[in-house]
Amino acid sequence: MRRTGPRELQFDPEIEKTARANRKAAREAQASKGKAPSTAAPDGEEESSAAMDVEQDPPLIVPPLPPPQRRTLGDYGRRDNDALANQGFQPANPVSFDIKNTVLSALKENPY
Repeated sequence: MRRTGPRELQFDPEIEKTARANRKAAREAQASKGKAPSTAAPDGEEESSAAMDVEQDPPLIVPPLPPPQRRTLGDYGRRDNDALANQGFQPANPVSFDIKNTVLSALKENPY
């Protein structure tokens, strides 16, 4: 479908309802045109453009793929056929921290 020139499009908050109503009106016009004998010869260009408007369906909206499941610590050390499968894999956000010597000595004295 070609445009003859630039024109401003109006905002339609209920565009789906409007499109549905336009398709219904075009369908009814085609049905009434087919039932009533027309005196004038139908114009091929008008008919093809009207048919294109009727046949054009709204685009299908494909939902995005869900994000991958968040890994747990058990996933990083899971065994596969009696061998560690993920030895080289690092967690996405590794947390680096230092344990102070006083805490280490306290843990050695009383581990529980």
